[in-house]
Amino acid sequence: MFVEIDGLKIFYNIDGNGYPVILLHGWGANSDSLYPLYNYLKNNYYVINLDLPGFGRSDIPLKSLNGEDYKNIILKFINHLNLKNYTIIGHSFGGRIGIRIAKENPIELKSLILIDSAGIREKKKVKQKISESTFKFLKKMVLKTIKGKNQEKFLDKLRNIFGSTDYKSQKGVMRETLVKVVNEDLTSYLKDIKTKTLIIWGEKDKELPVKHAYIMNSLIKNSKLVIIKNAGHFPFLDNLIKVLNSIESFLEEIYGSNI
Repeated sequence: MFVEIDGLKIFYNIDGNGYPVILLHGWGANSDSLYPLYNYLKNNYYVINLDLPGFGRSDIPLKSLNGEDYKNIILKFINHLNLKNYTIIGHSFGGRIGIRIAKENPIELKSLILIDSAGIREKKKVKQKISESTFKFLKKMVLKTIKGKNQEKFLDKLRNIFGSTDYKSQKGVMRETLVKVVNEDLTSYLKDIKTKTLIIWGEKDKELPVKHAYIMNSLIKNSKLVIIKNAGHFPFLDNLIKVLNSIESFLEEIYGSNI
């Protein structure tokens, strides 16, 4: 199904009955990545699984977005579906959006589940600082010495050399969007979250280290932390049963077992 929000067609699936559970996927992925959760939770809940703008079957924005833009789009999406007493499950980038929504503590947000969530920006390491300085210097030289069509070709080569894997995989508007969202540090938001929160993290996550889980757990007052041993950035793929059991137990605490 599709719905238009702020001029963008948003693709989503809905299945099941009961309290609403909204699934928000990570950067570079789409709703298919959360299908294992969707397929299980629809047995007891009204599950909404969507492609965020710029991913999957949803429209690519005409201009770059930041975290606040994504949050507003999702809140409008929720309002369009008239969802009440809902839970948000956000994986990685999807967790960023969940954190922003929870900070505002809307009345209808019943609980929040963060799975290897982005949102904490660490201080740059020396190697990273050197790489960024080198890129800026070379970019400046290219802009001064090369003109015309070749200029963009050289700049693109520099971006591919110095950019992250996510950066290299995106182009145009979505590349600009990535730069905006990865530079947003939401650490200060965490202490303002009053919503009951479950934090699930892969012990061996190389994308977002497990220490971020402990920071979030310490700052979100009403939170519970579950570490999935021998799991990486996608713990629901590495140990689906453990993740589902943790989610199921948490949701039963929130909504009760008589679903």
